[in-house]
Amino acid sequence: MKTHLLQLSYLLVFLISTSVAGRAQAKEFNSKQVPTGVHWFFYLDVDGFKKTQLGQFALKQAKEFGPELDLLAKQLQFDFRKDLDSATLFGQGEDEKQWAMLLQGKFKKAPLLAALKWKDEFKRLNEAGHKILTWRDGKGDKQETHFGAIVNEGLIAMGSSKKRLVQALNVLKGKAPALQPKQLGGLKLKKGNHFLAAMVNVKDLPIPPEAQAFKVQSIGFRLGEQGKNLTAQLLLNSADADSALKIQQMLQGMLAMGQLQVAVVDEPGAKKLAEILKSLKIARAKNVVQVDLEFPVVNLLKQLMMNVQKREGDQPGKVELKFEIQGGPQKQDR
Repeated sequence: MKTHLLQLSYLLVFLISTSVAGRAQAKEFNSKQVPTGVHWFFYLDVDGFKKTQLGQFALKQAKEFGPELDLLAKQLQFDFRKDLDSATLFGQGEDEKQWAMLLQGKFKKAPLLAALKWKDEFKRLNEAGHKILTWRDGKGDKQETHFGAIVNEGLIAMGSSKKRLVQALNVLKGKAPALQPKQLGGLKLKKGNHFLAAMVNVKDLPIPPEAQAFKVQSIGFRLGEQGKNLTAQLLLNSADADSALKIQQMLQGMLAMGQLQVAVVDEPGAKKLAEILKSLKIARAKNVVQVDLEFPVVNLLKQLMMNVQKREGDQPGKVELKFEIQGGPQKQDR
């Protein structure tokens, strides 16, 4: 599962880095589109992200691949940089065949189908009252079967298996129960307070014995940008108040130790780290421990720019991207 989730993370990073320009209408996380009982979900509000300073930084980095993205957009008549609104990824268990993804945006059915017809074993299927598409991608023993459906011109659904795709489509059509707001682990996902949100139902997954003492039931996370600051919130839901108190005390102890260590270190960056640790707030309400962090976006951008410059210095030369699109593989060198 780790390998597959890593592949999914690359996809999400691509979506983040290539879709921060375009339409301005923000999308909110819609729990009614996610099946009840999911073990985890990841939501990216592309429209919200593109308005942030962090999003503008990502846009500048994506310009390097402008010609390649232009070629892909021409073939699909879908530009990730302008036409993607949001991405929601969710799944169940550790099995790599247990995830589904919803992409909201502006799509054109004909060019998408034309591109898919070049894929190996492309088929149209009728499954449980849904029209779904299946194809194989990759080379040699690394080929994988994919499943997808163009729900409408504003929504595409994909699944790692036929079962997961059908489940997602059933929820979208109201034929299966959806995730309820009370199942979000205390996350308050309101318009404007996040561009990224995620939750994991830990109680449904195997966890190390040493972690069981804290009786953590779920972990929620959201990330946003308010004014000049980046804001992050972590919610740890425990089975009872006593366990939550233990978590709070442990985190506060770790924070105090970290602050003491940073105070005696005379190294570059120690002062900035001390400021970040100072901004950490740890609170508890009954069985929920809340950790809030707020720090200037400009500090993060400076660090990211240093990382980019270091990467470019360590790895000079061209960057090669390949896209499998209509007419066979095409390659662009930079």
